[in-house]
Amino acid sequence: MSILERPDTPTRPADNKPLLRYIAIGCGLLLVVAIAFSIGSGVGFAIGRFTGDGPQNATAPVVSPAAGVPAAQDRDLNEEDMEIFWEAMGLLERDFYGELPGGQERSYGAIRGVLGLLDDPNTSFLAPDQAKSFLESMDGSFEGIGATVEWVEDKGAVRLVEPFENQPAWNAGLRRNDLVIAIDGEPVSEMADLNVAISKIKGPKGSSVVLTIERPSSSETFDVTVVRDVIQIPIVFTDTYGQDEDIAYIRLSRFSDDSGARVRDAMEEATRNNLRGLIFDLRGNPGGLLREAVRVSSVFLEDEQVLIERFSDGSEQIYDTEGKAAVDAALPIVLLVDEGSASASEIVAGALQDAGRAVLVGTTTFGKGSVQLPHTLSDGSMMRVTIARWYTPADRSIDKTGLDPDIVVEITDEQIEAEEDPQLDRAIELLETGQ
Repeated sequence: MSILERPDTPTRPADNKPLLRYIAIGCGLLLVVAIAFSIGSGVGFAIGRFTGDGPQNATAPVVSPAAGVPAAQDRDLNEEDMEIFWEAMGLLERDFYGELPGGQERSYGAIRGVLGLLDDPNTSFLAPDQAKSFLESMDGSFEGIGATVEWVEDKGAVRLVEPFENQPAWNAGLRRNDLVIAIDGEPVSEMADLNVAISKIKGPKGSSVVLTIERPSSSETFDVTVVRDVIQIPIVFTDTYGQDEDIAYIRLSRFSDDSGARVRDAMEEATRNNLRGLIFDLRGNPGGLLREAVRVSSVFLEDEQVLIERFSDGSEQIYDTEGKAAVDAALPIVLLVDEGSASASEIVAGALQDAGRAVLVGTTTFGKGSVQLPHTLSDGSMMRVTIARWYTPADRSIDKTGLDPDIVVEITDEQIEAEEDPQLDRAIELLETGQ
């Protein structure tokens, strides 16, 4: 979707106050929509993280609105610049044939206009209702249709990256890679961005939304009515595979609070049996708390680097694993990834791949390698600002390129519709045969 949480204070000069950071899938990217907002992000869903002296609630204000804001005399914006803005507004108020938006909407429009000049979809602005939905989504339950989505600008559509099994979108027959081209009859192509589309798809339990769908395997479009519900996303799902059921399977849906502990518990439970191998599934996982990405990595790695965070001033922070691994170093691991694996998922996958600890199977990951710092503004709106890039332990940047799997296995539209899973099948084969 999400938040990446940082357990210690950053090493940047004069940056020692508590922070909520995001490795987010930003505006126009993956959003865990339930519909609510990983990660992120554009693609919206976020991955964030807290830093400070003690635990903080993900629904608490992110940062004091005035914290770190330059004094007026230090800002690169003079009175003359603003005079031009007000001159233009005055002309609109005097001459425009139509109704102008209110003052608040004009302010929001101006902010979005400036952010649009940055060529960074992850630096984004959320109106108060969107910010509220984002923070609520960090609690693990929200009301909507239950899917991870992404913005497909060239098609003027929203793509379903991962409808959650047994949730409203799934139960209505929607499947991965379906394109939403209209919402209650309104074309998605006429909507400003993913946030607008999300606000129209989500809604209270019991209400319904009509989605016009274009399925990749068909040239026809069709309408699907989805009844919204309270969405409970299972954080960890476990199973066993193989002829002797000696292959443990753990799927992590997102990196929320306690994800690391849950994965560790699941792994310790699995290792009570004599295992041939482990399949760790991060497909469709849009990210979450950075702190939890480190803790999940620590389930499989010991005394290893997890990631490098690099700031614009050249300073950097290195994150290492915490404590002892819960997995024997000799146990083979296959890690499943796809284009929906973003941010925190890519951190874990990159750390295990660089350490030679897991074989990655699937398709190239999303490619979200930047870090956002969210600020809650005085009216409850939120602005997320890119402040750093992160790199794998081998100093690889995955931003906009993603991580390439060691073994590429595609899934066709026909296989998705038939509910076949060749990526999982290949992982099982690899662990059973060693090739």
